[in-house]
Amino acid sequence: MILIFAALTSVSQAEKPARSTPGKPLVIYLQPFGIPRGLFGRGGPFVCFHQHKVGTRLFWLDKTHLFAAFTINAPCTVRNTSEAATLRGLVFDTTTGVRIAQHDWTIDQVSGEGGGGDFNIFPGPGASVVVKQGARLDFFNDHLNVTESGELDTVPRGIWSTPRHRTIPLLTADGRVYEFYSADPLRLSDRISLDSSDDVRAVKSWTAGDERIAGSLCADKSPFSCTHILVETPDSRFLDPDGAPWSYTETGKPVALEPLGFLDAGHLVITREEKNFSHDTQMLIVTPTGARIQLPSIDNFSPRRLAGISGDRFGIEMYAVGSCDDCIVANEFAVAEPDTRKFLFEKRGTPYMSAGELSPDGKWMAILDNDMILFYPMPPMPQ
Repeated sequence: MILIFAALTSVSQAEKPARSTPGKPLVIYLQPFGIPRGLFGRGGPFVCFHQHKVGTRLFWLDKTHLFAAFTINAPCTVRNTSEAATLRGLVFDTTTGVRIAQHDWTIDQVSGEGGGGDFNIFPGPGASVVVKQGARLDFFNDHLNVTESGELDTVPRGIWSTPRHRTIPLLTADGRVYEFYSADPLRLSDRISLDSSDDVRAVKSWTAGDERIAGSLCADKSPFSCTHILVETPDSRFLDPDGAPWSYTETGKPVALEPLGFLDAGHLVITREEKNFSHDTQMLIVTPTGARIQLPSIDNFSPRRLAGISGDRFGIEMYAVGSCDDCIVANEFAVAEPDTRKFLFEKRGTPYMSAGELSPDGKWMAILDNDMILFYPMPPMPQ
């Protein structure tokens, strides 16, 4: 193994990452591991899109182990429109910067949202890496050895990772039931029917957390016709302290509402946008009691997902579009805490391929960008 964990501005600190200059990122260079040149474009309408949309992945397995993956096929070549994509996965020990595992996956299908057709790779329960191919799920440990495999009855319509990685939620092939799976062994732990009421049936799409889902209730197809966000939980959990369904309600005129993700059972991050000239988007934390906490302004960025949770601290990935709807001109990574007037951390990333996530202990924001992984130190956690 090659030690490549260094302060970005001082290679002499490679073996002492904890002593880096405050605020300066540590870095793992990915060129020795085969990342192709040109993978990270600058965006705009004339960008050469990577044909193999599998792209990049980055997530923490635990507070000292980080998984990173990238397509090793060279982008913007004649061959990459026809050849199978190869995704290379790496696990690093973040206390040393040493690579402890590597695995390649060959992906024949390159279509579909997120790339790879029926292929998906995401963090799962118990610090696992989950690989989905069709109806098959394979679980890998931090050394990228298979620990468990299972076959679903049918290929789900959708499958996701939750912010806290406790369960694996999926939407069944008929689109009518959310199922939540636990691992080790793989088993169905709970389910939520989307036929339980007229309001639930009226929701067009849902955001899944651990054994709960959230969706916007809107009057019509207009994005500015929403009055509620519903939170549904399994029938079997109604009597749990945090198991009852609840909702967030707008008291004024309809607005655009969108759930972003659950911080925990009783705290949901949502976006809210009024129909006015500026179209300013707000991010709020809402609770079953009706309380709402407004997060800092996000300017012209649209939130995409929660990117790691540590206590009350959490990461957010956002993006900005250009002159055309599909022209992403920037990714933005931020770290937030409730009741703060500004983000604890903000960093612009290159469009399309940059990725980031907050560590489980809240001490580092890791960002994969420009052929390297950058580790930005965060302020101490509140006591």
